[in-house]
Amino acid sequence: MEVEKAIMGRRSIRDYETKPIPEEALAKILKAGAMAPSAMDAQPCRFIVIENRQKILEIAEKVKQKLGVLGMGARLAERAKIKPDVIFYGAPLLILIVAEKGDWSETDCNLAAQNMMLRAYDLGLGSCYIGFMKKTIRDDRETLRELGIKDNQELYCPLIFGYPKKWPEPKDRVENIQKRIK
Repeated sequence: MEVEKAIMGRRSIRDYETKPIPEEALAKILKAGAMAPSAMDAQPCRFIVIENRQKILEIAEKVKQKLGVLGMGARLAERAKIKPDVIFYGAPLLILIVAEKGDWSETDCNLAAQNMMLRAYDLGLGSCYIGFMKKTIRDDRETLRELGIKDNQELYCPLIFGYPKKWPEPKDRVENIQKRIK
């Protein structure tokens, strides 16, 4: 696939089929993340791969509980009336990108995430960055340890992947140049 087509076509998917992702596709997504640039070629990104549906639902419940504590529970409760899985949208794959805490770790993980989402699109898979998980779980050391995240590491990018029930139409976006210096 052409890079431009992937950039223009990829969208955040929030409704997935339950069909599992083939091992070969998972390997290609992980390779794309590993190939991302990193500051001083440190390659700090580590990937935690969760395919167990029950575990994904358990994490979703923890996220929902914490969102309630943050005062966002009412909005989620309304959405849950329409869709039961309002955190991970029924995705069969959750990948957590983590790294040791450092000056450039978050940037490096975000670069890996973008590579992975573009590669997934190239493979006919949807993806979505789950900001709710990052916001709520990143300081819950007990949950992070259960997921295999070490105390010296930070959760930077929770990503979901799967086969979309429907592909949304790409929207045109405006290049918002704030200032141009020639």
